[in-house]
Amino acid sequence: MKLLKHILLTACLIAAGTILTYAQDTTKRETRAERKAMKEADVKKLLESRRFVFQAQYANPLGGGVTTLNGRLFNISPNGTGHIYLNYNYDLKIRPDSVIAYLPYYGRAQFDAGYNANSTDNGVMFKSTKFDYTSKVNKKGITTIVINPQDAKYNRKLTLSVSPEGYANLSVIITNRSAITYDGYISEK
Repeated sequence: MKLLKHILLTACLIAAGTILTYAQDTTKRETRAERKAMKEADVKKLLESRRFVFQAQYANPLGGGVTTLNGRLFNISPNGTGHIYLNYNYDLKIRPDSVIAYLPYYGRAQFDAGYNANSTDNGVMFKSTKFDYTSKVNKKGITTIVINPQDAKYNRKLTLSVSPEGYANLSVIITNRSAITYDGYISEK
């Protein structure tokens, strides 16, 4: 009889533990879903305010990880993948009245005869206060922002695609260079 009571008590404790564990798992799932919804709301708010920063984590040159230095081609990406990790604070700042780019450039940059390979005109670096800005959200929630600076040195077109979670891809088209894309995320800064 004692053995039967002991077995029943153990079975009840195991059942109660299983129910509590299940309740905790659903609570974790709910909080994860709540956190995701909060993150998506924050990203949406940032995009609507037009006051955010795109933090570049990777550069993806059009021709792979090959760049020109002093007239010679060099492979600078690991294993020739073309995916270059950026370990500095490279970014694109979007404000209602300005766009400020501080991004590295990898790729071919000798399309015009006036280009000097030894110049200090490196990277995608400019400040624009005169630009066109359009924003569109597709069915999957991806926001596509197109920025055309009118007062930058070279004619550029910036296309920023932002996921609802804040992950982003920036495509830069420049008149005298190969196109380049960057992977990263947006933040408030």
